[in-house]
Amino acid sequence: MGTSLSAAGKAARPLRVGYLVQQFPPEVGAGAARVGEMAERWQDKGTTVTIFTGMPNRPEGRIHQAYRGRLFFKEEWHGITVRRSWLYASPKHGMGRTLLNNLSFMTTSGFDVARYAGRLDVLIASSPPFFPHISGTLIAATRRVPLILEVRDLWPDYLAEMGHLSNASARRMLFGLERKLLHRAEHVVTVTEALKRRLLEKGLPAEKITIIPNGVDPSLYYKSAEPAPLPDLRSDRSKFTVGYLGNFGAGQALEVVVRAAELLQRQKPQVRVVMAGDGTEGQTIHRLAASLGVNNLTIHPPVAKDRTRAFYNACDVCLVPLAPLKSLAGALPTKLFESLACERPVIASVEGESAALIEGAKAGMVVPPGDAPALASAIQGMQAISETERAEMGRRGREAVIARFSRAAGADRFLELLTRVARQSPRRSADD
Repeated sequence: MGTSLSAAGKAARPLRVGYLVQQFPPEVGAGAARVGEMAERWQDKGTTVTIFTGMPNRPEGRIHQAYRGRLFFKEEWHGITVRRSWLYASPKHGMGRTLLNNLSFMTTSGFDVARYAGRLDVLIASSPPFFPHISGTLIAATRRVPLILEVRDLWPDYLAEMGHLSNASARRMLFGLERKLLHRAEHVVTVTEALKRRLLEKGLPAEKITIIPNGVDPSLYYKSAEPAPLPDLRSDRSKFTVGYLGNFGAGQALEVVVRAAELLQRQKPQVRVVMAGDGTEGQTIHRLAASLGVNNLTIHPPVAKDRTRAFYNACDVCLVPLAPLKSLAGALPTKLFESLACERPVIASVEGESAALIEGAKAGMVVPPGDAPALASAIQGMQAISETERAEMGRRGREAVIARFSRAAGADRFLELLTRVARQSPRRSADD
């Protein structure tokens, strides 16, 4: 049954949702996957969804060929309207270029959303990056559309912890702006209990916050024997294969994986580590692996979303590493759910909710973030146990994520919230 809005004496019509997010398929990553799968579920239930996003440019850092030379571009994706805006893209990384990329998207997408906001019943502005929250708030205020801020990461906290906000005045200004944006929104959606606690510390009332965690669609991620997407995963199956798939950012601390691989190279030559992804730290990781002479580790570009299941299934164990940062202590990475749904045991350098999930389900091993020797030791320990024991870990992991982290259930809860916020808004467009 579709979700609809109606005014007195008028026929019901579909709820109209706008979703402002910088990355969206064909780009890969946790944010793009979350938005894409949510939007498909809502559309299937009769909601009209419009995605406002950037021109695809990852992993190469160049706008994809079909989208070049355009300021705006409209297309259909799985029956969903996608409105794309130009942004600055560069294959070179660095804070300055990242800011230019984010600010250019905020400007062009903000203009595009403002043109169509009058046709929306509710607007979602998703972060990271932080800037869609700014443009979303301005548009909501000027076009009188109710706004939900989606907080998948507290970007200001992360920047401060990484040492990028050493100037006290800049730090106060950014955190002050963040508080104003959060309080002006009709509602805030976040993804973990830890992020909710931090939002409460920032003064947001509990009734204004809803947790809708990342999750997985078990009909897309499951145990399979399909061909592996990379040659290194297909060759020499006698090797014990450790896989990492995802972002190459500072928050993943992948230098720890490289150093663990170096230790294993000397201690367990039959272990190989296969990494696939991209991000701001990609070149740094390549250089570190080369400087250490690590020959049991290979690094590949991102794997297309429809081949990620095959990647996980080709691994004996999957890695879920995070940096030892307070702002990441409660994270629940999407790759954790996808790996477990494929019945792969995991080794995770995590704390908080991720650690509790893995240990509670007995679905893998947990080591302290940032500890290369502990990670290497865990990989050796996982290799030492029987294939039957690893399969049992995988089975328990899948059961746990299906029970608690179904993407469909999360999407349905989010849609209920969107409908409630839209109905409570005093604004009604002319065709209600």
